[in-house]
Amino acid sequence: MADDIRSTATRDAVQVLSIWVAYFIVNILLNATIPFILGSDVHAWTASPVKFVLAGLIVYGGFFLVAPLVIVKGWPTVRQPGFLLPLTLAVLACGMWYVVPGIGAVIVFVLAFLHWRFDLSGVGIRSSGWRGDTVAVLMIATLYLIPRFLRPISGGFDLGAGLQTGFLRLLGNPATSVEYLFYFGFLAARLAKRTGPILTPIMIGLMYMAHEMSNPEYWYEAMQFGLVFVGVALACAVSLWRRSIVPIWLGDGLARFLGALAR
Repeated sequence: MADDIRSTATRDAVQVLSIWVAYFIVNILLNATIPFILGSDVHAWTASPVKFVLAGLIVYGGFFLVAPLVIVKGWPTVRQPGFLLPLTLAVLACGMWYVVPGIGAVIVFVLAFLHWRFDLSGVGIRSSGWRGDTVAVLMIATLYLIPRFLRPISGGFDLGAGLQTGFLRLLGNPATSVEYLFYFGFLAARLAKRTGPILTPIMIGLMYMAHEMSNPEYWYEAMQFGLVFVGVALACAVSLWRRSIVPIWLGDGLARFLGALAR
């Protein structure tokens, strides 16, 4: 029995790592990472709506959303019209979120609907108790606010800006829906069965940092990739503790709200 469990955990880990490697190769091609490394100016492509639409459909819609749901729920379930049609809407929203403001909310609503109808607890949409989840939300918000409060604050408050930023992060950006689902609810949850609760956050942090480093946009913006690694690794540890991506999603939105609230 123990050998069977270990064998299944190993198979699942190899499977999700294979999917991540395939995604990463596609991401490098979509981001023109190799020409960027060789010294080409890829500013125009990096800011191109075409690039964002392709990345949204292929990466966010295909790798981050469809692949985990097919693997966790199985194709016989996913192909049912009641599952497939809403999922198709979510994939289209992934492709259009950058060019149609607010359409990313469709992704969240579709995930909520599919969870209600088909139970998506297998990809981290669940609760392990509201008290612990509340603590996790506050932990994530505090963690994500640290870089903001390292910068000067004038002392003023802008409630409108805070609400807009918070809701856009929660509903308008697939980075806090399908990206968290992929990295925490799918990759981390399956890897942890083989690599454990200590090594897994380190691996996910490194994988996510590589993900960000493959995008020239973040080099142009002088992103601090070391902070990305630390933040994602700690968030991953929290998601494994709660066995849920919901506190990470809510904590990120709360951090964005508070960060924009304090000017």
